Amino acid sequence: MLRIPDTITGYLNVGTDTFAFSVNKHVVTLLPANADPAKRSDMLTRFEEHNTGRKELLYGISGIDHYAFLYNGEINRGSLKLSPSGVFATPLIIKSSGNCYDHYARLTDDWYKFHAITFFGGNINPIFNPVVAVVGQTQEELVREDGAREIKIRPFDDYTKKVNVRIDDEDAEITLSVRQGGEGNAPEQCGAYVLGLLNSFIRITFKNTRAPEQIPEYHRIIRELVAILTCQNNVLFGFDLSQMNSNNQLYPSAICKTFDHYENYSAKSSGRVVSIISIADYLPGIIEKLSAHKADALLAVLPDNNKNIGRINITNVQDLCTALEVAYEWDDRRAKQKKAKDDTIKELKNTINGAIASFIDDHPELDISKQTTLSKAFEYLSYTAKTKILALYDENKDFIDPITKKWNLPQINEESVSKFVKLRDGKTHSGAFEWGDSADIYTPLLALVYVCFFKS
Repeated sequence: MLRIPDTITGYLNVGTDTFAFSVNKHVVTLLPANADPAKRSDMLTRFEEHNTGRKELLYGISGIDHYAFLYNGEINRGSLKLSPSGVFATPLIIKSSGNCYDHYARLTDDWYKFHAITFFGGNINPIFNPVVAVVGQTQEELVREDGAREIKIRPFDDYTKKVNVRIDDEDAEITLSVRQGGEGNAPEQCGAYVLGLLNSFIRITFKNTRAPEQIPEYHRIIRELVAILTCQNNVLFGFDLSQMNSNNQLYPSAICKTFDHYENYSAKSSGRVVSIISIADYLPGIIEKLSAHKADALLAVLPDNNKNIGRINITNVQDLCTALEVAYEWDDRRAKQKKAKDDTIKELKNTINGAIASFIDDHPELDISKQTTLSKAFEYLSYTAKTKILALYDENKDFIDPITKKWNLPQINEESVSKFVKLRDGKTHSGAFEWGDSADIYTPLLALVYVCFFKS
């Protein structure tokens, strides 16, 4: 399998200027390729001025390999800008899958453009177990003493699922399947012969070619999808790009490498995650929500470190309360109910505003708008978090009660929800809080957020 090395050296052009570059993991160092010190300084200055205020790709060559680095518009030139080089961190590196004439002859567009982006392996394997591609062996075959064994792989159609979606206002197709590869000697294992490797993948295919600047958004959407199904944020997988050739077949065009801040990655097995096949028919709606950042509140609740699994802190409590209040707005069926309630609250606001106006007439010496927070207090007047959480539970108790019963968890009721919200409010408003048993319903409430997300 092709990989992008951790260290790379080469040259890249920005405008009319040529820079030598070196890459160490995600840090790119640029050195102006000019013998004149004054001109080197001018080149770095022009590079800074080149910043367009948006993300862009810088293209370079290392030997005979083509590379592209995502640049976020910030370069570090050291104290007083006296450093002879510039440094920036890149979240994305793209490398051409080939470097010979035959490879480029098969491409139908620039090497860094693509019709399909494929995410594979890593934490995608547990949510779509690649074992579905293997024909199971019989008991007789397993106990043979002569060492003869046969490995059979099912046809792609037996386990491949395709779903039409819309991403970035474009029609696209998501494919769930398993890719094969990895046969041959493995140098990193002292030349051991590897029979093969199966990795599950999620592929997004577009009708028209896509620009590489769109890669981070597609990666974000799939990463968040995998995170939600894994119930952890610290997920990892590989991905590459393909172009549609003249025979209407996908041809590998480039490989990609991203960088994140996670200390470790989820090690959950397929039995401890949500199977993507179980929600495959709802992927269009899920992708739509992820594209619009409507699942951010749920993602904020998920752990991003394996050390934190099974632990909660007060920030988790605050985030979960926020997620539940956001979840209250997810159900479209609540729109009519919400309108009726909003009308009632609007009437309450009008009554309060009338009382405030009467008070101002009687006490002109007090400037309500400048000397108090009264106007802000009623600007966001709404139902309490407790009321919303209990309403969500009442609508979904048939899903939640079996969970609390199976795992012997505390029940969600008015008393337990009140304690949980007071725990959040104590930290938010006074900075002081006592755990007690206030957070015992954390797991049932997290399950409630998940139920609301998938129902929506």
